[in-house]
This record gives sequence, structure tokens and C-alpha cells, in this order.
Amino acid sequence: MRIVFALLAILGLAGIGFGVLTIISHSAGSRGVPFAYEAYGGPGSIIAGLMLAAVALYLLAAWPRKS
Repeated sequence: MRIVFALLAILGLAGIGFGVLTIISHSAGSRGVPFAYEAYGGPGSIIAGLMLAAVALYLLAAWPRKS
């Protein structure tokens, strides 16, 4: 199970990275607006990535190790 939690944490970090890339790629708006943040849905992938990484790291730390 600890491997699954570690993979979930990695997926959370990937979601954060994709969210940041989305913000950077959309920072120069196509309608002449220099920063049209609301035009593409907001920071959903960053929030989801943070939640997934936090929960996965908590479970990874709390789950008992095999002896």
C-alpha cells in the first residue's frame, strides 16, 4: 500500500505542475487581456494536486511498515 500512496503523491505533484503550466501558458490572453485567469476554469488542478499530495503523504507517513 505504501507504493500506492507514493504514486498518489507523485500524481499530485504532477497535477500541481500541470496547473502551473496552464497558468503560464494562458497568462498572455488571446483577447488582448494580459492575464485572463478566469477564462480557463481557475486553479482546479493545483488545488486537486495539493490535496492529493497532502493526503498521500499523510497516509504514507501514518501507514505501518512491514517488519
